[in-house]
Amino acid sequence: MDLHRECSYAAPPDTVYAMLTNESFIRHRVEKAHALSYDIDVTDGSGGARTTTHQSLPAKVPDFVRKFVGERIELDEVIDWGAPGPDGSRTGDLKVEIANAPVSMRGKIRLVPDAGGSATKQIVDADLKASVPIIGKKIEQAAAPAVMAGLDGMEDLGRDWLASQR
Repeated sequence: MDLHRECSYAAPPDTVYAMLTNESFIRHRVEKAHALSYDIDVTDGSGGARTTTHQSLPAKVPDFVRKFVGERIELDEVIDWGAPGPDGSRTGDLKVEIANAPVSMRGKIRLVPDAGGSATKQIVDADLKASVPIIGKKIEQAAAPAVMAGLDGMEDLGRDWLASQR
């Protein structure tokens, strides 16, 4: 299932990138997602960074999905950010795996200058895949709203975070 989400931040791409790769912001994001436990790692390298997050989340899913995941969802997220482009834009390779379910997501996150460079448009294009015969599409349709809500929540948290940093 293809997912597309765009949001805007009232800050330039370098500021948004700094937020998205800030361990304190990532911790804030997973705590707001009600993670039961989590591990975070941010590694800088060659003009970019890698953020790795493992979260154990309560399984707020339909019953037919719960039989696959149980009471908790073990979610691993890795974003490999590249170096900035000449205009300050950034691209990150996004990988999300759910350890106790046959569900994954792969895609790109782009940070693009907007409003003459004083703002940033964040664009997420990803493919959500459930590799379960017969009911895979049904699982994808059940998971998509939670993924989109997570992206919406990250936008709200990011806007609040950036406002508090000024």
